[in-house]
Amino acid sequence: MKLGDSDTLYIRISRSEFVFARYDRLRQQTVNFETYVTQPDISINANMHEAIRRTSLVKGDFSYVRVLVEGPATLVPLSDFDEDHTEDIYFFNFSKSRKRHRVFYDTLPHLNAVLLFAIDKDICHTLEETFPNLLFQSAETPLLLHFASACMAATCGRFFVNIANGRIGLSAFRDKKLGLYNTCTVHHLEDVLYFTLQTMHLWHFRRVSDELYLCGEREQADELLKMLTPYVPHISVLKPEEEFNANVAALLDKLPYDLVLLMLRAY
Repeated sequence: MKLGDSDTLYIRISRSEFVFARYDRLRQQTVNFETYVTQPDISINANMHEAIRRTSLVKGDFSYVRVLVEGPATLVPLSDFDEDHTEDIYFFNFSKSRKRHRVFYDTLPHLNAVLLFAIDKDICHTLEETFPNLLFQSAETPLLLHFASACMAATCGRFFVNIANGRIGLSAFRDKKLGLYNTCTVHHLEDVLYFTLQTMHLWHFRRVSDELYLCGEREQADELLKMLTPYVPHISVLKPEEEFNANVAALLDKLPYDLVLLMLRAY
């Protein structure tokens, strides 16, 4: 690994797949990525060993490794955050085994919040043994920071729905402040429709003036747009190729939206 090189290896981890990508923000002409679909009959760490063995992108020279972790996360107000209580708060909200998971946190100063998330300890050990210069982040972090940035000049409320790998993230902003954040596991688009409308109602979405934005898996976002149009007058699908002026990374529709944000915004 040559530390003078600005090339970065990105690894996005979810239960169903690992995405490996190489991108150099100083040389934006190309993005290389590979997807490893996890095998359900072996452990998630065994899958990671196999993915590293098979993936050509992990070989060669790069400066840093950014690991994006998909999964449950919880927000804590920045003023109430105490690093010594990180695990207690996380495991109180999510009944994962303390023995099998390691808790991390991302500081979100513009939101006055800290985001807690966890990853399998064995995968942590595997990655730390394999790569130096590691940084673990929640997949929710680039999304929340991007949405917050998009709301800085907004005069209306904005509600965001991100769809990815059988999960949705719901967040809402009004007066430049995050007023709601939640994630749900979904099995069908009808689930997404139900959770979206119910959460919008609880947040007191103002149908006349507030705006709804959909992002993530494009096909599902487009279909959800059709389902929600009768209920919401101001609704749009966020398209990376339009948001980022057709940057090469934004044109790759198979790259997860949160990973594109991490690459191009460097959150």
